[in-house]
Amino acid sequence: MSLIKLDKVAKYYKSEETVSVGMKNISLEFDLGEFVAVTGESGSGKSTMLNVISGLDGYEDGELYLFGEETSHYTITDWEKYRGTYIGFVFQNYNIIDSYTVLQNVMLALEIQGYPVKDRKARALELIEKVGLTSHKNHKASKLSGGQKQRTVIARALAKDCPIIVADEPTGNLDSTSGAQVMKLLHDIAKDKLIIVVTHDYDQVAEYATRKIKMMDGEVVEDKKIKPVEPQFLTEVPKIKRMTFPTLLKFGLRNLLATPRKMIFMLLLQIVVMGVFTVIYTNQMQSVREADLGSSQLFPSVPETRLLVEKRDGSVFTNEEVLQIESMRYVRHVYTQADLFYNDVQVNVRSVNQFEYANLYADGTDTAEMLSARDIDGTIPLAMNEIVITTNNWSQFYIGQEVIVYVYDYSSGGEMTLGTFVISGFDNLQRNTIYFSKAWLEQERTGGRIVISRYQQISGQIASNLSYELNGTEYYAGKGWQNNPQNITIYGDGTQTILSNQTVVFTSNYNGTDYEVTMTGVSISQFSNNYGFSELSIGFYESIIQQFMANFESLYLEDIGDVMLSVSVDGIFAGRQFIDQIDSEIYKVYYPSNINDPMQAFNKFMQGILAFISLTVIGLFLYTIVHAVTRNVMNSRKKDFAIYRSIGANQTLLAKLVVLEQVILSLVGFAITFAILTALRTYITIIRSSLIYMRFQDYFILVFAFMAFGAWLGLRFNKKVFKQSVIETLSASKGE
Repeated sequence: MSLIKLDKVAKYYKSEETVSVGMKNISLEFDLGEFVAVTGESGSGKSTMLNVISGLDGYEDGELYLFGEETSHYTITDWEKYRGTYIGFVFQNYNIIDSYTVLQNVMLALEIQGYPVKDRKARALELIEKVGLTSHKNHKASKLSGGQKQRTVIARALAKDCPIIVADEPTGNLDSTSGAQVMKLLHDIAKDKLIIVVTHDYDQVAEYATRKIKMMDGEVVEDKKIKPVEPQFLTEVPKIKRMTFPTLLKFGLRNLLATPRKMIFMLLLQIVVMGVFTVIYTNQMQSVREADLGSSQLFPSVPETRLLVEKRDGSVFTNEEVLQIESMRYVRHVYTQADLFYNDVQVNVRSVNQFEYANLYADGTDTAEMLSARDIDGTIPLAMNEIVITTNNWSQFYIGQEVIVYVYDYSSGGEMTLGTFVISGFDNLQRNTIYFSKAWLEQERTGGRIVISRYQQISGQIASNLSYELNGTEYYAGKGWQNNPQNITIYGDGTQTILSNQTVVFTSNYNGTDYEVTMTGVSISQFSNNYGFSELSIGFYESIIQQFMANFESLYLEDIGDVMLSVSVDGIFAGRQFIDQIDSEIYKVYYPSNINDPMQAFNKFMQGILAFISLTVIGLFLYTIVHAVTRNVMNSRKKDFAIYRSIGANQTLLAKLVVLEQVILSLVGFAITFAILTALRTYITIIRSSLIYMRFQDYFILVFAFMAFGAWLGLRFNKKVFKQSVIETLSASKGE
């Protein structure tokens, strides 16, 4: 039984307009031990016949028998198995992996056929020595001469240890000396194999040929046996083992590292896209997860970066307990004087000189430790009297300005000044928060903790009943708009009198009891307003109220020590993690920015839909760019994939390879991206505020999405490659 038999086989090449004959009515048989020379002019069909015999190309008519079995029903998988098991190739154009070394090219054939791992390198070196390239084993193929490349390809063909070796014009691009060396090598390995050599110069192979076939116009015109061949039989079918995952991983890594410029370019592209998409993704997730959160009625002025902690038994925190809480994973800092933050009232800012019209109504207070230098214009507050505030267009604040920070109760009209501060900077993110220095927030309070609501209630009642007597006439008094202590305006009886260094007694009533405050050294300009009401300058008015409030300290000061802590975290996610980790049986935690609002459930649903649409659109846009670039990079590898196929790699193996390569790129890109984002989070607020909302499932979703997209690109490329025959792909690559 013949090894290969062709029975009236024909091959046609079709184009849009014509059909040309590659070969027709070819009937030949080939056996082991033969060294067959196929000659003929260019276009005579000799290469076409070789491609059909080797399974690189299909045929239209007749029947090709392999080991007595018909092949007209063969699928792509069948031909891949045949090539991988029985055929070794030597091409005129070498078809060598240029980015590989000589050793890697030979090792590739051993890896694809599943050669034992422990013996691979020794076998490859043995074959390289056989073709005389030991001194060049670590040279890149792209640096070899034509003869060296051809000898490398022969070593690779031998590495497969297959019974059939086909060589298509193996000396066509070589000088006579190199050509003679290649032919001798082929002859030396022909003892127990079938060697089929296509050549246009029969003289080069005449010394070794056992049979000569001549073709013309697609037909065999001569089939002559030159030397007798002892009959041989294929006693053992070569066994091809499946490539193991470690070998496949090594294969993929080698491909990436063999072309470092392409790899770095692809990594940089992925890092940029992953970084942008991650920031957008986390911001969208933040909007979705906080869509159903409302504001606390009990603590309306606490931002998302702070939580309040009490002990359930009402006792004072010990130093050990404070340190234990501060050591928890998501905690930035713990402040024992929580009341200094003013959690339950709005805090306001105004200029000391009221003629400089400037006012700010802040939503809350926080520690300057939550700021980075890039968050602000100016400097981070360090001194006791420094603050950072939010800027706005109509409030004419400026860095270095001296301002008064105060709280105000609109229902009662009461006001309490926290102190005079200097603006050290402005919050660029417009969070409408006043940031105090760590020094101010950690100062020791004397006289107990101020209960703001009681202070406002009392001061408001005092202010509403404030009056004084001047020249025998009683006047009600209120806060005016001027702030010049040298010119306090009081409206009197209609005549203007300049009074200096006066003693004025102010009176007010609280819960039915009259109280008096005597102010000395007062300079007064007296004017008429016919209503019996006087407007006092802001500074003078507040000093009067504070004098009155000294009578009521026992009512609004509570000497309860450190019973509440203010815990600083990086945001909602960190705050929720803190709540989950702290011992709820011992501690009670208030997180005003994490109050679930059932009425907002619909908003959360709609926000989720919008986030999904936005992420889909943005993701498709970003990865359209990646796809265009990756496709071009992939297309540049078509030749390499055709070579893999000619060596014996099947579609399944190459699909795994491209998927693995893309997954490796995605994983490395993802790791580098998050390393960069983590390094930048200290300096760029938007990155820090984005990453803090990342949960484990978010990392999983992102890395899975990136890997899935990379795998999808690889599979699309692989599917496209296998739509063409090996010869079609190699021909297209040659043209490119």
